Amino acid sequence: MKAVLALPLLAAAASAHTLVRSVYVNGVDQGTGYGIRPPAFNGPPLANGQGGQGAGYQNSPVRDLTSSDMQCNVLGDIPAADTINVVPGDIVSFEWGHESRLSSDDTIDKSHVGAVLVYISEYPLTSNNWVKIFEEGEYAKGQWAVVPKLTGNKGVHSVRIPAGLKPGNYILRPELITLHEAEVSHVANANRGNQLYMECIQIKVGGSGTVSLPSGVSFPGAYSYSDPGIVYNVYYTSAGAPAYKVPGPTVWSGAAASVANPALGAKKGALTVSGWNTWVGKDRTVTWVNNGVTSKSAYVPNWGQTAPPRTTTQAPPVTTTSTPPVTTTTPVRTTTPPPVTTTTTRATTTTTRGGGSGAALYGQCGGKNWTGPTTCAQGTCKFSNDYYSQCLN
Repeated sequence: MKAVLALPLLAAAASAHTLVRSVYVNGVDQGTGYGIRPPAFNGPPLANGQGGQGAGYQNSPVRDLTSSDMQCNVLGDIPAADTINVVPGDIVSFEWGHESRLSSDDTIDKSHVGAVLVYISEYPLTSNNWVKIFEEGEYAKGQWAVVPKLTGNKGVHSVRIPAGLKPGNYILRPELITLHEAEVSHVANANRGNQLYMECIQIKVGGSGTVSLPSGVSFPGAYSYSDPGIVYNVYYTSAGAPAYKVPGPTVWSGAAASVANPALGAKKGALTVSGWNTWVGKDRTVTWVNNGVTSKSAYVPNWGQTAPPRTTTQAPPVTTTSTPPVTTTTPVRTTTPPPVTTTTTRATTTTTRGGGSGAALYGQCGGKNWTGPTTCAQGTCKFSNDYYSQCLN
């Protein structure tokens, strides 16, 4: 007879969410939110056309496998202000957090067992562009990559940049697939099903490598509700229960071998920030909750209108730093992103158009600690994130 554990109460785990809060390169923290695409960087979308810059981090899962949010999460079509510099062989570590970056944070609820995956893609994104470079599911009976492994490592897991990878802009896509409600598919029971957490990290690979990524998979499209790694009952405990198979393609043969987490240096940036939850339906209406107030607004992702990543101008940090933890430092941002041929239509900070004084088209026109022009000689000053606004048509 199969022994079945009682299913956990939905309400008990409803808020036990997570997101990537920071990225390390060879153990050096790049700073809270640095290089990470929204929603982690920007906060929630605007409600009813009102102004503002958001109020926190989105940490809810994506359940709809057909949603465009499967690619880089909600608002993932908006570029981050910064791009992290790496070279082949560097170890990149992702730090996931439930509510904060404090050592007391639980990363994710202990009921959320499941798999850890990492994909990479060249940028700009195309179809069949995502290549898997890491996966881990149930590595021993009842022992999962998310719980207890990731949680036991304070929310940190690592990958190595593939050897010989040719220089250029890339996106790393770490992902958690949690299975605590996956005994049925989400289409069969809208209150249960798989929970997927993913973020997109902008990197620029240096060096003189010549290795190109092979053809990969697309998001959405890589997973289906019939995949045994998407619908899987973790509560069957009999010896005859099927082994878990991580969904998606196989790991690329050119990927580096799994690596242990390096020793991590001091954390940089804010360690605490308010959280917000969002649910995106097929009608593309975003419902978000901030400080107990629920709002709705239309959200139509447009992956064809994203700017290229902007690369930081500061040198990559050294790996031997011994400075004490800092909780308020902000990494330097660039002020001259490369021109773009298409634009996004997001919140604006000014509405100046036409000629006259102000920042040039595609120039910076706002952001925290920005002391330059805040109007545009041409175009409109459009808000990108707390640290960067850009003049766009």
